[in-house]
Amino acid sequence: MNLDRLVSAIATGLLLAGFYACGGHDAKPDSDAGADPSQDAAPAEGASAEDAAGSQPTDPGPKPVTVADIDRWERGMAAELEAVHAAGEKRKAAKTGDDTVSAMMAVQDQGTLESGAKAAGVDGERYNLIRSTLSETASYLAPSVGGIDTTGLSSDQRAQMNQDNAAQLDRMKETVPPDVISALTPRAAELRKKDLELVAARLKASGMGAP
Repeated sequence: MNLDRLVSAIATGLLLAGFYACGGHDAKPDSDAGADPSQDAAPAEGASAEDAAGSQPTDPGPKPVTVADIDRWERGMAAELEAVHAAGEKRKAAKTGDDTVSAMMAVQDQGTLESGAKAAGVDGERYNLIRSTLSETASYLAPSVGGIDTTGLSSDQRAQMNQDNAAQLDRMKETVPPDVISALTPRAAELRKKDLELVAARLKASGMGAP
């Protein structure tokens, strides 16, 4: 190799080394360097959020009461009545103000909820739904028990009251199906009396009712 060719080869090598050192081989990636990374990430984020929203189960709400819940309600009321009587005795024997307050709280519906639920064989939340729903239903099926004295009403007034009660029951059909209405109807008066007996016992045990 002569001197001119050697010098030319060295110069070419130095030029290429400088080119790569300055990032010349990354020319294409550099052209995208100014792009907003969020533009690429946004669709993925949006898709994942949409997928997450779609995967969340919808709350169907409380399950309707069943025919079997009628007996559960009756057993629960009996257990609650016992709990109320026990709390009433504790109130009478209370020595301090705190003991009195504690006993008075124990006779309330939330204080006897656990006893009723245990006797009914369901959890507290379910039992609370059962007793409140069936209590309301029984009041419409047996309005004369603890309610309006229908003996003094005219036939038109009775018809209007029956129509109003039927409308209320129809409004509740999502939680009280027709088969439950049919099973509860012949027992409504009896269970309504027990429900009102429990209410009266709470008042008496708390010291606010008749002795």
